[in-house]
Amino acid sequence: MYSIDIDIGGTFTDGFFSDGTRVETGKVLTTPHDITEGFMSCVEAGAAAFGLELGDFLRRSEVARVSTTVGTNLLVQRAGPRLGLIVTAGHETDLYAKSGQAGILERFVAPAMVTGIPEQVDDRGRVRKPVQPEPLLGAVRGLLGEGARMIGISFRNAWRNADNEIAARALIRERYPVHYLRSVPLQIGTEVIHVADDHARTNSLALNAYIHAEMARTLYRAEDKLRAAGYQRPLLVVHSSGGNARVARTVALNTLNSGPAVAIRGAAHLARRLRLERVVTTDMGGTSLDIAVIAGGKAPFSAEPRVEEIPLSTPMIEVQSLGAGGGSIASVANGRLRVGPQSAGAAPGPACYAKGGMEPTVTDANLLLGYIDPEAFMGGRMRLDAGLAERAMERRVARERGVGVEEAAHQVREAIDRQMAQEIRRRLRAAGYDPARSALFSFGGSGPLHACAVADLLGIARVYAFPYGSVFSAFGSSTTNVRHAYARTLGIPVAQADRADEILAAFRDQAVADMRGEGFEARAVRTASEVVVSTGKRLKTVPVRGRKGTVAQALEDERGRIQAVHLSAECEVPHWTPVKAESRPRRQPRPLGRRTVRWVAAGRLATQVYARDDLAPGHAIRGPAMVDGPDTSYAVAPGWRLAVDDFSNFVLTRADG
Repeated sequence: MYSIDIDIGGTFTDGFFSDGTRVETGKVLTTPHDITEGFMSCVEAGAAAFGLELGDFLRRSEVARVSTTVGTNLLVQRAGPRLGLIVTAGHETDLYAKSGQAGILERFVAPAMVTGIPEQVDDRGRVRKPVQPEPLLGAVRGLLGEGARMIGISFRNAWRNADNEIAARALIRERYPVHYLRSVPLQIGTEVIHVADDHARTNSLALNAYIHAEMARTLYRAEDKLRAAGYQRPLLVVHSSGGNARVARTVALNTLNSGPAVAIRGAAHLARRLRLERVVTTDMGGTSLDIAVIAGGKAPFSAEPRVEEIPLSTPMIEVQSLGAGGGSIASVANGRLRVGPQSAGAAPGPACYAKGGMEPTVTDANLLLGYIDPEAFMGGRMRLDAGLAERAMERRVARERGVGVEEAAHQVREAIDRQMAQEIRRRLRAAGYDPARSALFSFGGSGPLHACAVADLLGIARVYAFPYGSVFSAFGSSTTNVRHAYARTLGIPVAQADRADEILAAFRDQAVADMRGEGFEARAVRTASEVVVSTGKRLKTVPVRGRKGTVAQALEDERGRIQAVHLSAECEVPHWTPVKAESRPRRQPRPLGRRTVRWVAAGRLATQVYARDDLAPGHAIRGPAMVDGPDTSYAVAPGWRLAVDDFSNFVLTRADG
């Protein structure tokens, strides 16, 4: 039986495929016009790697998981639908923010598309003013007239009592049935996320509504194509919290940054395996650089993350992104060189792709400096045009800076290395870590080309790269299980623990039903429950022990108020785990040949080139050297050494260290 993990990025779509022991990878260009085309091309590459026809491969596949940047790209490009919001009268401009400012307005919701109606739920959860049909339906008419393609409803204190939100939805559906509303879906805040922060809940609703329609269309289309080709199970969608669920049980908001997030989960898994206490991860793809700090083998987690500086209330693995990837565009303004954050993406891509790109990028610079073999890119499936890269670099950078093309490319590479090092240093310092005592995990299609240079700038002495590092998010996806999370904010006295127990029991029943929909029996479901208790301004999380444990038992000696009840349900699905090599090769690998590479400190040097697949545990090579794989290359700088450990990881250390 096979497992399929696909990560759809802004530039490339990556695949990680396993039969439980053997691993194969795939990498194709993302198809922005319809990302399911690239998705299926990547699945086909996985089938071919195992020597199987697509239908046979899919029928024998036990799990298929996908992470995607669709939602993130909609936010970045401001490409979502025109969204209408209905809120409690008086909160049209602040959306319940204590600061009085709602950052989501103008950016994702036009201020004119927010309408307030009279309704009230008091601070004890009592409905003081029910929703009246006339103002509500008038608000809907106005929003539809202004072109709303999605409507969200979020009322103050709805977390205490959602009756007014539910009643409003019922009134709208009664007056405007589906055949009238047509493609204008309706969402209410408490069903997207149930938290006490009215502002964060409203933001979460709005961003979810903003990306929902396109996410649903894309993911259902991907699942339909898989099924049509022979796959017989649900397509699982990877969440930014580190779990996954079928399309029908996925809230769009939970997919934001899911690829980078599960890459961090995969890195934490390896950090535990390698017994590394402090790790900083750098995921450098075609579009962005994602950074995270892992302590004690645990992925950093945020219960209240920010997306584009907008506070949300959906738990996510914490990762910071900046526009520093292989496709980052180099430009000069007033003599000053700038690299990124704009990216050439997959279409048109870097100039050397010969797909119409006219701007020089980091990939063009690496090609001109010798780090990339134009004949071997993507395993030889895509030939790069050095002439186009040279013309773009000369026109946009060299001429403006008054230098030669090679020097311009060198400056572009140095600039992106400095940017990455500065941001990594800032993140490590914020965590209280010394770079010299931390390990660097370098992955992504572009990461290993820059790892030694960045480590030198930071004073990091040990770098790990991976034979599947170019598809690391897809590998991270392979470490996830089917997972559902349930939460309810209560704000009730501890004396009312029986009410919390009723909710917890309902969560357990829902978890069994949801997992049955994923194809699991009740006995396969593992649950973990907890209750959050507030005493004054302090919050304390108390686990509810046992499958049938109660909140009353957990809080027997507690005082205060029950702030919230949480339950998570998880079921195991197949994973591949790296294992130690049983034997070591007797001979050192032989280089394929040489090419000249412009190294940062040493200038152009004749550099030995090795094939990645020729390196096995026990092998070691000294820089300067290049290791070429079918989906990325690894730069071993002068003064550095690459050794292959027992898990087939590439461990780079200073040769004199």
